[in-house]
Amino acid sequence: MLQPPSSSNTVTPYREVTLAAIVSGVLIGVGMTATFTYAGMTLGFSTSGSTVAAILGWGVLRGLLRRGTIVENNIVQTIASSLNTTAGGVVFTVPVLLLLPDVEFNFWQVTAACVAGAILGVGFVIPIRKQMIDIERLLFPSGTAVATILRSPTEGIAKARLMLFGALFSALVLVLKNMDKFPGISKSLPGTVDLGSWLHLPPYIAMTVSLSLFAVGIGFIAGRNGLFVLAGGAVSYWVITPLVVAFGWGPASGAFDPATVGDMIHSETTRPLGIGMLLGGALMGVVLTFPAIKAALSSLKSTPSQRNGDREGAVAGEREEMPIGVLYTSVALALVVLFFVTLSGLGLGEDPIAAIVRSLVVAIIGSLWLWFSGVIIAQATGMTDWTPLSGLALLAVVVLLYLTGKSVVPAIVVGAAISVACSLSADMMQDLKTGQLVGSRPASQQLVQLVFCGLGPLVAMSVMMLIWKTGPGGQGGFGPGTDIAVPQADALRAVIEQVRTGQMDWVRYGSGAMVGGLLSLSGLPGLGVIVGISMYLGLSIILPYGVGAVARETLQRAKGIEWCEAKGIPLAVGLIVGDGLTTLLFALLTVLGVLE
Repeated sequence: MLQPPSSSNTVTPYREVTLAAIVSGVLIGVGMTATFTYAGMTLGFSTSGSTVAAILGWGVLRGLLRRGTIVENNIVQTIASSLNTTAGGVVFTVPVLLLLPDVEFNFWQVTAACVAGAILGVGFVIPIRKQMIDIERLLFPSGTAVATILRSPTEGIAKARLMLFGALFSALVLVLKNMDKFPGISKSLPGTVDLGSWLHLPPYIAMTVSLSLFAVGIGFIAGRNGLFVLAGGAVSYWVITPLVVAFGWGPASGAFDPATVGDMIHSETTRPLGIGMLLGGALMGVVLTFPAIKAALSSLKSTPSQRNGDREGAVAGEREEMPIGVLYTSVALALVVLFFVTLSGLGLGEDPIAAIVRSLVVAIIGSLWLWFSGVIIAQATGMTDWTPLSGLALLAVVVLLYLTGKSVVPAIVVGAAISVACSLSADMMQDLKTGQLVGSRPASQQLVQLVFCGLGPLVAMSVMMLIWKTGPGGQGGFGPGTDIAVPQADALRAVIEQVRTGQMDWVRYGSGAMVGGLLSLSGLPGLGVIVGISMYLGLSIILPYGVGAVARETLQRAKGIEWCEAKGIPLAVGLIVGDGLTTLLFALLTVLGVLE
C-alpha cells in the first residue's frame, strides 16, 4: 500500500545520534583517553580533547564513511571528549594510592567511585545548562572553537590527514628509540641527549634533553603558556641550583658528590618550592573564582521553573532537555556508590554504627562538595576557559582526610570521584555550548554523556595500571625517579604524608605558596600552577616541551595564527597521539613478555 507523501510542514531532523556516531565516538574516546592519561601522568597537565575528537570525527564520518552531518559529528566529539576528560581527574589523584607504601589498592573500588563521580558530574550540570548557555550566554571559548571545526567538514578532513601523518611519524621515532627491546636487536636511537657534557658544564647544571615528540606536541599546542613552563624549569635548574652551590646553602663544601648534588638540591629545595607554588597557585585560583561562584549560585536561584527544559524550537514530540528525574536518579545511585566505597575503605571495626555514620557523612559532604565545585568550574570555564580543578580537588582531599580520621584510602577515592566529576562538568558545558552553536539538541548530548562517561575512568585506570606494571618486578613504572613522574599526584602524596605525620615543611611550602599565589594574580589564569609544576618536573621533559612552545610562537609570527591552527596544531596533536599510543603498546607487549 502506497504511503501518502510527507507534508511540507513536517520537520525532518538531521542525523544526530546514530550507530556510526556512537561507535566512532567510543573508539576515538578510548584512544584519546589512553593517550591523555599517559600525557597527564608524564607532564602533570594535558590539553583539551574536544578539538582532537572533532577533527578525527570528520576524518571518520566524511573521510572513511563518506557521510555525516554536523550534529552527528558533534555527538562523536561529545562522547569522545566525555571519556577523555575523566583522565585528568584520575591521574591527578589515584596514583597516590600506589605511591604510598602502606596503602592497599583496590582497582574496582577506585574505578567504581570514579564512575560514580563521572555520572554525578554529568547529572549535576543538567539543571544549569539553560541559565549559563541560553540566558547568560557565557562564551565557553573551547566550545566555540570546536563549533568552528564542526562547521568546516572539508577543513576537518584535511586536518585529520595532517594528524595521521604526525602520529605515524612520532610512532616511527618511538619504535626506533626502542629497537633494543626487540629480540636480537641491540642498537636503537638514544632516548636522551646530554647537552651539558657537550658544553662541558658542571655536572650539577642539568642539560639533558629527552627526545620526546609527545612533549614537543603538547608544548606547541600550549604556545605562549608553554613558555612559562620553560621559564620555571630554567629558574629551577639554571638559577636556583647554581646559587645554592655557589653560596653554600646546600650541603657543606666537599661533603657532596658534584655529580649528584643537582638531584639533591632539586629534591630538598626546588621540588618543595614547586609543590608550594602549585598549591598556592591552585588555592588562589579558587579565590579568584569567587565572582563565578556568586554568578553560579545566582543562576541556580533564578531559574527553578526552567529546570525541566524548554521545548521551544524542538522537533515535535522531542524533549530539548533531559528530565530532572535523571538528575535525581544519578545523584541517588552515585551517593550509594560513594557510601559503600567509603565504608569499605574505613571498615566496620569495633564500632559498626560509627563507621556507617561516618561513611554516610563523607558520602553526603563529598557529593555536596562535588556539586558546588562542578557549578563553580562550569561557570569559570564559561567565563575564562580555565578551571581551578587541582585546588578544589586538593581542598576536598584534605577535608576528607580529617573527616575520615586521616584514613587515606577513602579520602583519596572520594577525592578522585570529585576530581573526575568536576572535570566532566566543565567538559559537558563546553560540549553543550558547541551544540547550541551547531544546532544539536541538549537532550541528545546529555544522554550520550550519561550512558558512556563511565568508560573513561575504566580506560584511564587500566592505562595507569599497565604503566605501573612495566616497572621493575612488575611494580613502580611511574613516580619520582622514573620517566613518568605523575607530578600532581606525587605533590598530593607529599602533602598527605606530612598531614599524617604532622611534619609539614612550612618554610619551603609556605614560600612557594606565596610566590604561586602572587603569580596567579598576574592576570594569566593558572600561572602559579604552571610554574610550580615546571619547577617540580625534570628538565629533560621540560626542554622539548619548551621547544614546542617556542616553535609555536615563532611560526605564529612568521606564518600567522591561521596557519598554525590549520597546519601546526593538527600535526602537533598527531605527535601526541602517535607517541602516546605507541608507548602504551610497548608497555602492553612488555607486560605480556613479548618485549624485554
